[in-house]
Amino acid sequence: MKILFISARLPYPLNNGAKIRAYHLLKSLARRHQVTLLTFYGNEGERSYFPEIESLGVRIVPVLNSKIDKQVGIRELLQNVSSPLPLTVQKYSTPVMGEMIGSILSEGYDVVHCEHLHVAHYLWNIPQIRKVMDAHNVEAQIAERHAAVEGNPLKRFILKWNFRKMLEYEMKSVRSMDLVLAVSGNDQATFKKQGGDNARVLENGVDLSYFLPQESPDNRKSVFVGSMDWAPNVDGVIYFVGEILPLIRSVHPDFELSVVGKEPHQHLIALTASDPLLHVTGTVDDVRPYIADASVYIVPLQFGGGTRLKILEAFAMGKAVVSTSLGCEGIDCRDGEHILIADTPREFADAVIRLFADGELKKRLSANAARLVKDRYGWETICARLLAYYEALA
Repeated sequence: MKILFISARLPYPLNNGAKIRAYHLLKSLARRHQVTLLTFYGNEGERSYFPEIESLGVRIVPVLNSKIDKQVGIRELLQNVSSPLPLTVQKYSTPVMGEMIGSILSEGYDVVHCEHLHVAHYLWNIPQIRKVMDAHNVEAQIAERHAAVEGNPLKRFILKWNFRKMLEYEMKSVRSMDLVLAVSGNDQATFKKQGGDNARVLENGVDLSYFLPQESPDNRKSVFVGSMDWAPNVDGVIYFVGEILPLIRSVHPDFELSVVGKEPHQHLIALTASDPLLHVTGTVDDVRPYIADASVYIVPLQFGGGTRLKILEAFAMGKAVVSTSLGCEGIDCRDGEHILIADTPREFADAVIRLFADGELKKRLSANAARLVKDRYGWETICARLLAYYEALA
């Protein structure tokens, strides 16, 4: 099978969930089929990562787009009001990419796989080819939730405007595809409400050869792992530090938290100056030592979408996890069996404190979680399902 894989960003280095998913799908597909990756990249420094993709047996066709690395502020929000495209899509829209897609499709492909909603508009009007969109999240849902938690009235108004544009864009994209891949049953149901009867579930996965079970230490350390330039992660950590951490410290004054992920928010960095037990690492070469060193893994997300690869990685390493309901949305885990779910500051703090006190509970959650990911969430299992979907389109 000849597959054209179009990505909004170069899926390397593996420093966020979207890149990890795209990389492992490419890796598995290229073992069996001829794969071309057409992708944006943000700066010349990223060219050093091209060999990592080519080593998978993937042909890479890169398109430079410096806009994708720019931070979005109030100025960009205001400028976007007059654009027909949603804020987070606009920077991925360039004439060069449209021309490149038209040129490459002349080579003849069996499937065009659009990785991310943000580049879906390039395929809206392309007929007579099987078109697949891998929707990492329900982006309109994230935009709506983001607006709901925004405290600044002006920004909230603009974010609500952006949500309406995103909803229209997402619905048009979903309906233009032959197949939409949703990472959870909840996302699939949402796409079907948007008119996407073509939505099927393709869960997130985990590299079981990389994230191996570890003996959990008996300490008062916790860890959060995630790209810290993504709004749901920033909001979740600030929520934890402001409302949950003081409750835990009232029982365990020695409680430590490590926040591991690229481009940490300045507010978090400032907090470390007054709290020696709060560690904000920024980019690290390997997250596994930080996960292994923690007794409890936390996912205090209040908005977002899709499913969290971070939880699957923690499960694979045998970590006891405390998460909000939204944080573990889309993963077939059960409260008290694989994970502890807590949706208020008091409940979340109590769950962490409980795990510190109950070693047997921690061991049971860890063992059940590790077994769950081994049975259902390995990338080879996920990609076999993707290939079955491709073949069904024929």
